[in-house]
Amino acid sequence: MLHNLPGMSTTVTSSPIIIENFLPEGMQDELERVIMGMRFPWFYYPNTNSTDDYTQAGESPQFVHGFIQNYKNITQWHTVPRAITARLGIADEKIIRAKCNLMSREKASFIHPKHVDDENPHWVFIYYVNDADGDTCIFDGEEVAHRIKSKRGRGLIFDGMMEHASSAPVDSTHRCVFNFNLARDIPAEIFEKYAV
Repeated sequence: MLHNLPGMSTTVTSSPIIIENFLPEGMQDELERVIMGMRFPWFYYPNTNSTDDYTQAGESPQFVHGFIQNYKNITQWHTVPRAITARLGIADEKIIRAKCNLMSREKASFIHPKHVDDENPHWVFIYYVNDADGDTCIFDGEEVAHRIKSKRGRGLIFDGMMEHASSAPVDSTHRCVFNFNLARDIPAEIFEKYAV
């Protein structure tokens, strides 16, 4: 459902939009091959929120590759996420941040700390690289309002001011996603065509 925000010229979705098979099968294969390949560089983060240099209770470490930060390319691999956002018809200058997260298996399932990626209004777009049992959780207050399964080729779009969190895989060896923060001035109608 779409609704207008007071004082803003754009609308936001009150529920997440899930897009099955966001990329064609061939692109899904190629993307997974590149990202999970031995030549692709990953960087160790002690937690999922980059809040400090230690892994706190209720957290788990992950590997991250940042592509774009504050609208600027920060890696030679910056064309990889642009192939994804191009499918949405989103201009490069609308990408605030793009990164890829890789989590390994944990002994028990748990939800990481809820958060928003940026204090300024934005859209979040998540692309799932592989099938995994680590869900994305979107909150309404303290309650999980939506649980989205990590399914290869799936896209997820939601209002970036909604608190959300990843969860650790237990059965799967790893969980890999692209995480985008997109400019809020992108019209919601771009995403509306994907709503089911």
